[in-house]
Amino acid sequence: MANVMDWMDDPSETRGIHFHRNGSWEFTTYREIGDHARRIANHLRGQGVHEGVVSLLVEDSQAFTGAFLGTLHAGLTPAPIASPLTFASHDSFTDHAAAILRAAEPAAVLADTRLAGVAEAAAVKAQAPAPLVLPARAELPDPENDRRTAELALLQFTSGSSGTPKGVCVSADNLIANVRANLDWLGVTPEDSCSSWLPLYHDMGLIGTFLSSVVAQADLWLMTPYDFIAAPVRWLECHGREGVTITAAPNFGYAYAAGRVREEELAGTDFSTWRVAMSGAERVDAAIVAKFSERLAPYGFRASTFSPCYGMAESTLAVSGVAPGATASIVCIENGPRTGEPVTVLDYGRLGVDRPDSPADWLSSCGKPVTGMHVEIIDDDGNPVADGRYGEIRVTGTSVAQGYRGATTGSSTFTPEGLRTGDAGFLLDGELYVIGRLGDSLKVRGRKVHAEDLEAALVQIEGVRAGRCAVALGSRDGRDRAVVVVESDDSAWLPAVSTLLRTRLDASVETIILRAERGAVPRTSSGKPRRRVLWQQIGDGEFPGEVVAGKQTTTPTTERAS
Repeated sequence: MANVMDWMDDPSETRGIHFHRNGSWEFTTYREIGDHARRIANHLRGQGVHEGVVSLLVEDSQAFTGAFLGTLHAGLTPAPIASPLTFASHDSFTDHAAAILRAAEPAAVLADTRLAGVAEAAAVKAQAPAPLVLPARAELPDPENDRRTAELALLQFTSGSSGTPKGVCVSADNLIANVRANLDWLGVTPEDSCSSWLPLYHDMGLIGTFLSSVVAQADLWLMTPYDFIAAPVRWLECHGREGVTITAAPNFGYAYAAGRVREEELAGTDFSTWRVAMSGAERVDAAIVAKFSERLAPYGFRASTFSPCYGMAESTLAVSGVAPGATASIVCIENGPRTGEPVTVLDYGRLGVDRPDSPADWLSSCGKPVTGMHVEIIDDDGNPVADGRYGEIRVTGTSVAQGYRGATTGSSTFTPEGLRTGDAGFLLDGELYVIGRLGDSLKVRGRKVHAEDLEAALVQIEGVRAGRCAVALGSRDGRDRAVVVVESDDSAWLPAVSTLLRTRLDASVETIILRAERGAVPRTSSGKPRRRVLWQQIGDGEFPGEVVAGKQTTTPTTERAS
């Protein structure tokens, strides 16, 4: 297969996508999906769109699959935009969508009827083309059979956890290389099937589950994030009652499902055919994985089903992953390794089998590089370091994208030597361990302290919930500073948080702790803290929270914000 759309030459009449709608499943075959895509391709051509980027503001999953694949079939470049439901207000989403439209410079904006109004407002603000409203299927023209291929296959906007969202330019060769690598890593066969509740505008949901399933012509059971939040048991039932074999989710998803599903809902389930549970997009918590495994073990679930992985939009998606069926290794390392120096491993364990007492101190392997990719660890000067030494992760290979459109600055950098990811980690026995973002760290006594490490430790404190806290690190007025925000109704957690910060940092680092209402922390469309925005809000005195420890200043910063 030379292109992700080659399946359109002979789409399956028996396999397809099960769309979750109003508590039940609606099945559409790949032949029907292909026909829908061809009609949308013809519609775009009929509107005079023959080349360039098509920005997609399509919330309905079934409409999105047709719009995305139809854009590809027409030889155009799809650029999905996040749903407004992930934003705090209509205005904040309009500003976000307008910024993306300005960066994308689309030839067309395609929206479904639900989002037509907000798409129009964003297009006006960005001075982009007036949106085309996606017609109902019955109103679309006849299928267009002439398939074309754009050199730029996808403009994937990053979530912007460390800065302004940027459009990653993914070529047709990048896209098929990564899909092939994903299918090869997972050992996908025609008998496999996949479930997903991940948003289709995010690379993990778009490429890791949706597009990989379509290319493999494997059955896909597709929910929305809101379906999952409302009833996580529906996701588990895909595997325990329908025999689905593959899924992907961030650490949060496994924690949420394990904590919400009731014992009576699990009665009669059988997870023995579930063979891959990818865990990516955020740090893997060994205690959560152990809890999930223990909860489902009586019903046939195996800890070796977990396959932690590492990837990013700048590498199309997948960089590395633990082989299915091989229980991932976990290690406890000494805090704050120095760049270029050996990492001190204090203890070893197995993911899903061992439950660490202090999970914040443990890291999970993210496996070996997938087909066509190479990973090395480099020092501050860009020189490779030996296995077992700490540094920045640099990636080369067939899936590394062509660069950015729009903003070009950020923690990740495209260089002639490879993609400098801006992530810190190390290799151990050829397997990758990821510690956190270099831009989200401070040097304390010569050692790196990462915001993600502090957040992982914070959520072990009673009263501090995962997804309800954030850490921003940086410097102001020549002094290092750590800002901690906890979204909570009270401050009973304050003494424990203060003790943790004194232990992990030292007197040279100024600390500020704030309590805020739920939803106060600015987050990306995939739920990650927007640390630079948070840092700026607090520095400018604009953050809607109460300082419960430390002193907040409101002088605008001109110094580094991590």
